[in-house]
Amino acid sequence: MKALSAFTKLGLFAFILVMLNEVMSHSMWAVSSSNPPSTVDFALSLYGDEWAIATVILGALLAMAMVGASYLVRDERLINLIWDMGGEES
Repeated sequence: MKALSAFTKLGLFAFILVMLNEVMSHSMWAVSSSNPPSTVDFALSLYGDEWAIATVILGALLAMAMVGASYLVRDERLINLIWDMGGEES
């Protein structure tokens, strides 16, 4: 089991190194532009024609995750419910 765990960690480390190498060797890093994109350009690209539906779907999924997390965090044991109501257990 420890060998499998070590092999997984080594594989993950190698994967991250390969991904970093691929990202850093992209031609986009060699181009130096005099006018970098602004926040308005970012907003237009995020909410433009291509990414509008994906952004709405992602927002809905994140909202459902927040509701689910808040439901799972609730503590409904009897002693806590009685304490919340200000009474004592009889």
